[in-house]
Amino acid sequence: MEFTGKNLLVKWIHTGGTVDLSGDFRTVSLTPSIGYANATAGSDASEVYLATVKDVKVSYSGVNPSAGTATEDALVEGTFGTLTIQPQGTATGKRKYTVPAFSSGANVTFPYNDTCEITCEFQGSGGFTRGVN
Repeated sequence: MEFTGKNLLVKWIHTGGTVDLSGDFRTVSLTPSIGYANATAGSDASEVYLATVKDVKVSYSGVNPSAGTATEDALVEGTFGTLTIQPQGTATGKRKYTVPAFSSGANVTFPYNDTCEITCEFQGSGGFTRGVN
């Protein structure tokens, strides 16, 4: 069954508290990857690779809230925390990602004739989990 992102819940939990990034989000992208070591040798006719270590990155974009500075302050570059991402909200049995990560810092835009936005990249650190609510 297909679904839209309107029920997404995303929280950034760090030493300064918890920030709910859901209300003003526009896009959240979770990008897992894995490294490869070239193991080609001798008379191999094709490249041979070994899987090495996993990685994950998360990208967030949202409307920059006009009241307060809590969101921007929580995303200061180098801040370590945990992202929880629930694409279909809190419904039982639905996907929940838990990502320990570093914030790369809040990027804010102030266009003259459009909505102000805040974006942030997160670099996973350690394993992330694909679980369920």
